[in-house]
Amino acid sequence: MNDPYAILGLTQDATDAMIREAYLAMARQFTPENQPERFAAIRAAYEAIRDLDKRARHRLYEKGKTETIDAILEDAACRTLRRRPSLDSLFATLRPTV
Repeated sequence: MNDPYAILGLTQDATDAMIREAYLAMARQFTPENQPERFAAIRAAYEAIRDLDKRARHRLYEKGKTETIDAILEDAACRTLRRRPSLDSLFATLRPTV
């Protein structure tokens, strides 16, 4: 299989939103009625990397199964942005309940 990132014009550190945006833009450009082969390749590439689990499995297959899927998922989760708790919620956990 060709590299799905190359087909969608993305790098390997693309986020879910970036992958979806690239897929939708290319799907509008290469419709199944006009270019069915190209659309099928774009759809297959999107399906291969559309969520974190599928991207991890693709990377695992690409690297010859030298890493475990849990290690890949953990690495990806560490690089994603996490929402910070608000100060009010932090203070609420510190206050004793009466």
